[in-house]
Amino acid sequence: MNARIVDLSAGVVVTLAGLFALLYLIPQHISPSLGFGLSPRAFPYLCATAVTVLGVALVIFSARDRALAERPAPVSRAALKRLVVVLAVLALVLALMQWVGFLAAAGVAVALLMLLMGERRWLPIVLTSVGWSLFLWVLFDRVLGTPLP
Repeated sequence: MNARIVDLSAGVVVTLAGLFALLYLIPQHISPSLGFGLSPRAFPYLCATAVTVLGVALVIFSARDRALAERPAPVSRAALKRLVVVLAVLALVLALMQWVGFLAAAGVAVALLMLLMGERRWLPIVLTSVGWSLFLWVLFDRVLGTPLP
């Protein structure tokens, strides 16, 4: 694997993520207007457009740069595999949050991420995942009055 393949792959993934946000996430999950002022969709659209444009630029520049094919990849395969595993855990937690709510999903997220970071002792995993999830729930839901999913 060389730097060109890594850059092209990253550019395609970033472009697809930006298009997904522009075409599905923002229209489906952010309300269109409050009736006055700037729409709540304005800043997310701006950011998603910028991400998409930068992804396309990365694809174009890496496709044109022949010298990238001669350079080794700037990241190892093992690091890319760990990244994919973390992204899969985050996607799982987002789906889980829709089904069981914030408290359970946050506990699972913290526990899984601690396991991925190498923690193997069950007591710190349980105490940290339960403690932080409860703390954040109390802070946002009860103290600040901001409901969590």
